Amino acid sequence: MSSITLTLIVFSAMLHVAAHLALKRAQNRTAFIWWMWFWAVLLTTPAAVRYWQSVPSAVWGIVCVSAVFDTLYYRSLTKAYRAGDLSVVYPLSRGTAPVLILLWAVLFLKESPTVGGVAGIGIIVAGIYLIQLPRFGAWRESWQALGGPAARWALIAGLCISLYTTVDKVGVSYLAPLFYTYLSMAAMLVCLTPGTLRAVGRGGLVDELRSSRFITVGAGLASISAYGIVLYAMKMGLPASYAGALREISVVFGAITGIVLLKEQGTLIRILGAIMIAAGAIAIALLG
Repeated sequence: MSSITLTLIVFSAMLHVAAHLALKRAQNRTAFIWWMWFWAVLLTTPAAVRYWQSVPSAVWGIVCVSAVFDTLYYRSLTKAYRAGDLSVVYPLSRGTAPVLILLWAVLFLKESPTVGGVAGIGIIVAGIYLIQLPRFGAWRESWQALGGPAARWALIAGLCISLYTTVDKVGVSYLAPLFYTYLSMAAMLVCLTPGTLRAVGRGGLVDELRSSRFITVGAGLASISAYGIVLYAMKMGLPASYAGALREISVVFGAITGIVLLKEQGTLIRILGAIMIAAGAIAIALLG
């Protein structure tokens, strides 16, 4: 793997965390998410029109299912960030997904997990335990924290990630990845709109746009760029499994960002937990 490819993947992870940092800081997260994906869809529409391709009717169904899971993911994430820290919610949601994706592969695709995959699951579980630990010795408090609203919604968000990722793996077998991503984003925006208007109204959308100014544009660009960079790295020859594994470094960046920039009450235990979650995800991606 070249140093350029490695740099691209790390930069992609940083962009993804930056978008979540902006979301965590938003005044109205529900409205912020809508604007973030509005700008993402708007700015990528010219490219989608330029490279438009015929879409089989079955694929439209796949796109819609993916959009529903994406929408539920952001709804869950909003509730998780309302109740908890970025340095906990981000690693929990991103770290849970690889475990569940492996589980779906075993249950529905009849794949057999390897020793490395099982080890990865164990490492992630240990990391999730540590990330909830307020201090060494408070072992029971960690499990109690997992029952709290922040952890609960973060885990549901991770479930949604695993579901839309599994659906998207099928979708990209029919369409070019970037074009499929555009359709999924547009469909998700459609799904988000009724709930957003019901929750915040037009006034809430306008207020958030005034409050965040161009931050929603930047968050939208960061989100789509993070994915586009991974695709470019794979086009340069990086295997998909390696790209997905390296991308999990974002879990560590998320924990550090919350503690350093948002001044969350994190400790080295929380960062160690995030490192273990990332290591487990890498083990699943490469050995699972």
